[in-house]
Amino acid sequence: MKKLNTLLSFVLVLSVSSAFGQALQDWPCTGLLAGSEITPNTPCANLSTAAVGATDLDPGSCGSANLDDGWAWFTGDGNTATVDFTGLSANGILHVYELTTPPCAGVLNVYCSNNGGTADESITFPTTAGNTYLIRIQRNGSNATITGCLGVTTVAPIPGCTDPTALNYNPAATVDDGSCSYPGADYIHPTVGAAGEFVGACLVNDCGPFSYTDDGALTGNYSTDIGTPGFGGIYRVFCPDQAGNCMQVTFTSFVTEASWDYMLVKNGPTQNSPEFAALHTATAYAGINGMHGNLTGSMPATFTSTDASGCLTFRFYSDNTVTAAGWAATMQCVPCAGGPTGTENSDCMMMTPLCNTYSLPGDATGPGLTSDGCSFGTCPAGGENHTNWFTVTADNGGTLDITIVPNDPADDYDFTVYGPNVTCAALGAPLRCSDAAVTGTTGTGGDTDFSEPAAGNGQVATINANSGDSYIIVVDEWSPNASGTGYDLNFSGTATLDCSILPVELAKFDVEYYSDEHATYLSWKTMSELNNDRFEVQRSTDGVNFETFQVIKGAGTTQMETDYVTIDPDPVVGVNYYRLKQVDHNGASRVSDVRSINILDDFYDILAFTPNPTTGKTEVIFNAYKKEDVMLQVMSVEGSTVVKSMLPAVPGGNRFDLDLSEVEGNVFFVTITTSNKTYSGKLIKR
Repeated sequence: MKKLNTLLSFVLVLSVSSAFGQALQDWPCTGLLAGSEITPNTPCANLSTAAVGATDLDPGSCGSANLDDGWAWFTGDGNTATVDFTGLSANGILHVYELTTPPCAGVLNVYCSNNGGTADESITFPTTAGNTYLIRIQRNGSNATITGCLGVTTVAPIPGCTDPTALNYNPAATVDDGSCSYPGADYIHPTVGAAGEFVGACLVNDCGPFSYTDDGALTGNYSTDIGTPGFGGIYRVFCPDQAGNCMQVTFTSFVTEASWDYMLVKNGPTQNSPEFAALHTATAYAGINGMHGNLTGSMPATFTSTDASGCLTFRFYSDNTVTAAGWAATMQCVPCAGGPTGTENSDCMMMTPLCNTYSLPGDATGPGLTSDGCSFGTCPAGGENHTNWFTVTADNGGTLDITIVPNDPADDYDFTVYGPNVTCAALGAPLRCSDAAVTGTTGTGGDTDFSEPAAGNGQVATINANSGDSYIIVVDEWSPNASGTGYDLNFSGTATLDCSILPVELAKFDVEYYSDEHATYLSWKTMSELNNDRFEVQRSTDGVNFETFQVIKGAGTTQMETDYVTIDPDPVVGVNYYRLKQVDHNGASRVSDVRSINILDDFYDILAFTPNPTTGKTEVIFNAYKKEDVMLQVMSVEGSTVVKSMLPAVPGGNRFDLDLSEVEGNVFFVTITTSNKTYSGKLIKR
């Protein structure tokens, strides 16, 4: 197409005159005719296009091929103008060209309207006083002529926010006054790591729903230089704050510099948890094969944690050149098989009292339902990964040393000590802590400093305890996916620990849900009893507020083992928490540890695989309501059984590794049969 100021001249031909004496020009570039001038704010003029040959002119942003057209014009007055073409006889296109040098040179703006059919066409735009505005009516398709009523109205500009995506959008505004404000993201991605680590923000416990974006939020690009080339990006972690739930993220948009800037979506609470996908293409999302995978798809893209913690981790890297719009996502919790139970000592509120050496065979599944500590600049920099919380009280004053000895010397354990005499609601700054990346034994008494950063040696100074001082201890296994094999927590020094703080422990306390009866069976055993009047059986739906629903008479005083059984006939869908309140004859009471059952409805009580598709190895995830052996069966698409095995299951979420690397085929049907239900699902192998 040629520009307006280089168009050839044509002989002017007037169209059919209207009742107002106005007419459309055939060609305006050799001169503007007084008869085709539109006077603003007068009644519209009934006009018709002249059936003349096509003109070679850029049709604008909503035009079509160069077809017959007619022209009019008016002079801007500095107000907001609206050009209306109404009562169309056929399908037409309306254009307006703003000129600084009439008749055709100095094009500033081109506006157009093409609503299709005989719909009215209208264009509203600001004008500059003295500038000329060409109005072009162009036929669309095979129409010989188009008739309609053409008019121009101008009004003083109405200031305000003209962006419909803004919070304070004003539909009546005609001139943007710069006042637009936009919704901010609930959480944005950090751009730098803290305390020499890749974590950039404290762990979030929030079931939402909430929004999550890059650091440019909803209106800007993300930053350059996020992360370290060759070592990975900056990350942050989101975890549920409700038991029996897992985090779910839905990306509504995702745009990065293709092949250079990428996000890793992690299934768990650590920077190296197993990876769902790598998001890094310019238009969509990609990758289950690492950071440069090539599996593409379209928005929205949803990922749901299947980790025992219920957490998701997002790790983002950008280089030092091109950036892009980044991402917008919404996050919320969904019920899941397993997920956090709220009864482990992975939160401060559920800490375990100790008075001597404690051996832990395995690690906590995750950070729990609250984020209890995050001290940037002073460890723990990243918050929590797989934490256990304990408390000790000094019986007499003296030195106190705490040592963590991993069962596997290759495991990396970190620790924090709070106190003396603090509460979970007000932990304050750590008294001693180590966030060192070293493996093996770590603890107090091996150095003179009070904290160790990621590059430290894992040893800090001895604690000097007074009689009656209490301390809260956090042990955190850093490795991803709770891969540690446990540890011994040892106490030494001249101070002794008070064992009177330990609660009365039952020999056994179990809860099992029977789906066919929709009832929970509770059973417990005492090894001996002294002045035991009764057990009050209590239930809660939030883990905080308990109500007694049954009272069971105690055995009084006995040295014999005593077994108790009762039933909750009406548990709720969701997490049910149970505990026993034991009451003596004199009214003194104490409560047991808490047990929980996560009752899923059929929508969420399903068989899941991660990853799926798989290259051979995958994790099978399902829910069980009691301790039992279940049947795993894998069948090929042809119907032959390729795997058949009995597996031990526990109440709640169960996870088993399935390896089909050496099995021929690409599509498999997997079933898990429990005493309550048969689960089934399809697994794809690439």
